[in-house]
Amino acid sequence: MNIKRQAGFTLIEMIVVIALSAGVFGVAAGVFVQAIKMQRRAFFIQKVQENVGFALESMAKEIRVSTIATSNTNCPNSPVQSLSINHPVNDSIDYFLSGTDLHRRLPGAGIDTILNSAGTQVNKMDFCISGNSAGSDTQPRVTILLTVSNGHPDPDQNISVDIQTTVSQRLLNN
Repeated sequence: MNIKRQAGFTLIEMIVVIALSAGVFGVAAGVFVQAIKMQRRAFFIQKVQENVGFALESMAKEIRVSTIATSNTNCPNSPVQSLSINHPVNDSIDYFLSGTDLHRRLPGAGIDTILNSAGTQVNKMDFCISGNSAGSDTQPRVTILLTVSNGHPDPDQNISVDIQTTVSQRLLNN
């Protein structure tokens, strides 16, 4: 008998190729999904840092030219949760946390401004004040300690950042 051999693939060869291709596509899809998650996380981190940077910079500008009204604190053991300063133009200014919002209040004018955006939550805010007592020969300064998050309900996308900065007055009180 003369059997002609036909060119082509057997059923087993096709099943093996399909299984290998599915595995490769599955790994590629997993890498792609992880890259998307990391990109979202980086976006949320950037958003939180930009918003907090704005709030801290506006606070620092006013603290630098003001007299600190809040007395020295025993940091880091007992920081205070609010800061009062006497600004040369705006008079008294208070900074405090209400819920998850960072407030700037001008008590004399009755103006209360929220410094953070709706997409950023300030979970904790402390102030450490030093060099503000009579007879102190150190530059008065305020250390601001913040814990901020984006408040996203999904734990994988909720970003929490701890930030600390120190601001000193421009002029040494004599």
